[in-house]
Amino acid sequence: MADPLTNVVEVFSAPIESVIIALGTGIAEAQKQLDANSIATQEALDTDPILSRYGLQATWYQFPRVDLQLKIALSVTQDSAPPTMRAGAVALPMAISASPLRLQLQPVSASYQTQFDYDAQASSTITLSIVPVTPPRPNDPVTIQPAMTPLEVQNAALASAAQFVTTKDGQGNTVPADVDGSGNKLQFDVNFNAAGRLWYVLQYAPSNRAVAPAVVAVDDATKSVRIISTP
Repeated sequence: MADPLTNVVEVFSAPIESVIIALGTGIAEAQKQLDANSIATQEALDTDPILSRYGLQATWYQFPRVDLQLKIALSVTQDSAPPTMRAGAVALPMAISASPLRLQLQPVSASYQTQFDYDAQASSTITLSIVPVTPPRPNDPVTIQPAMTPLEVQNAALASAAQFVTTKDGQGNTVPADVDGSGNKLQFDVNFNAAGRLWYVLQYAPSNRAVAPAVVAVDDATKSVRIISTP
């Protein structure tokens, strides 16, 4: 297995905004992985022939607050050429045409102290808090009313390529069968997940786990059908 540190180069100096962006990006990526795991867990619950009956919801994890404290050496830098001197720059009034000052920071690591013979007692401290905020949400997922009816979802599922066991009712409509060709009693469930705006349709044999279930997901907005499993 390749060593992830093989191509790592320690950076002794960086603009303060780049460091803050890197910290935020790392936290966001960690949150993304946690969310992906919760989504996968929810789908596993919604498509399990037994667990889907109980309306179980996956646990969601988040960082309610991230506090960071950095020991750094700060320096003030200025571009060598004013903005009006650089190619493609827009001419600015004289009052604001001077090159902007930037804060450059150097993390006070052991390598930095050794390389530059730096006294750690002279370092500055930056305390940064990253706090999640509630995104704008016009509708609460708990109270969202689905656009499709259970019958519409059933018909969309049965019309898909998934191998549901079907029969005809008295009016000649295709409906789920109660028993398969081997005599196994079948259960047919239609569940709506408001948070994901997805319907899950399952047909399985409760008394015979050896019978492969047919499971599809139906998008409530687009009515598209995705086959999750089929005999």
